Amino acid sequence: MIMVLRNMLSFILYPFREFIKLYQYGFSMMSKESRTLWVIAVIKLIIMFGILKIFFFRDFLKTEFKNDEQRIEYLQKNFTEIKK
Repeated sequence: MIMVLRNMLSFILYPFREFIKLYQYGFSMMSKESRTLWVIAVIKLIIMFGILKIFFFRDFLKTEFKNDEQRIEYLQKNFTEIKK
């Protein structure tokens, strides 16, 4: 039974392992300049989605409405009704 589960798990995870190997090989063959550009891109994404979201995008529903019923009503009114 354990052997069957192990084989099933191995079969399911195989594509993910190959995907990771592909990227590891690709990044190992890159030049120093390419790696530097990837690092810059990743840092930029972290800044854009991590830091800026915290400081500039407040939680509108939590600050404008006191309870879940009011939030649900607002969302239903604004997102499910067809405006003419």
